Amino acid sequence: MSDPLDLSPFHFNAGTIKLPASWQDSSILVLNSPDDKNGTSFTISRDSLPWGLAFNQFAEREMTAIGKQLKDYEVLAHEAGELNGHETETFEFRWRAPSGPVHQLMMMLNAPGQVLIFTGTCQGEMTPAQKAQMQAMMATFQLRSEQKGSE
Repeated sequence: MSDPLDLSPFHFNAGTIKLPASWQDSSILVLNSPDDKNGTSFTISRDSLPWGLAFNQFAEREMTAIGKQLKDYEVLAHEAGELNGHETETFEFRWRAPSGPVHQLMMMLNAPGQVLIFTGTCQGEMTPAQKAQMQAMMATFQLRSEQKGSE
C-alpha cells in the first residue's frame, strides 16, 4: 500500500489541492458558449492508453464503441495528425439524441501518460464557422509543462 502522506499537487482552474500520488484524474471539463440555449459546448476529458494497444488502435476502438451507443451514428471525417509533437486522431460525426440531431468534432491527443479528448458539440448541424472555431480552440492546446517557456 502506498504511503498516505505521499501527496502530489493536482491543478485545476480554481487552484491546487494535494492528493495521494496514486490517484488518477478522471475529471471532465465542460465549457458552454455564452448563449447556452443553442446547445454548443466544448469538453475536455481523459483516458488511459491500455497496455499493448497503439494510440490509433485505441482511437478506432473508442469510436467504434461510441458508434454502437449512439442512434443514427454517422462518421463524416477521420484524420490522423499531430499537435505540438503529440499524435492526434480527429473524428467528425453526427448522431440523433432524443432532443434532435447532434454534430460533434472530437480530437484525441496522445499525451504522456494519458489520452486527452477534446470534443466540440453542436445541437443540429455544425456550421463551417462553428467547426473552424472548435478546430482553432483545439489547436491552441499546450501541455502545462510545454507552457513554461512561453509564459
